[in-house]
Amino acid sequence: MADFIAPKESGVTDYIGMFAVSAGFKQDEVIKMFEKEDDQYSIIMLKTLSDRFAEAFAEELHQQVRKVHWGYSPDEELKSQDILNVKY
Repeated sequence: MADFIAPKESGVTDYIGMFAVSAGFKQDEVIKMFEKEDDQYSIIMLKTLSDRFAEAFAEELHQQVRKVHWGYSPDEELKSQDILNVKY
């Protein structure tokens, strides 16, 4: 993250914002149920989907911050590939 923050020597006033997201609430309880059934496939799928949902939600929140809440890129129109390549 330090790559995106202006160095102190630059004299530029910079800001940093943070948020946390999760899509895995009670995931451990469900995994224990799958473990009892020896259902490794469902465990892998649950972990993968939880991770992907959290990542997608983080990207959505980041877009809202850029376009609405802080509004430093209100007219931004990025394609999915641009977001994946951090072109914002």
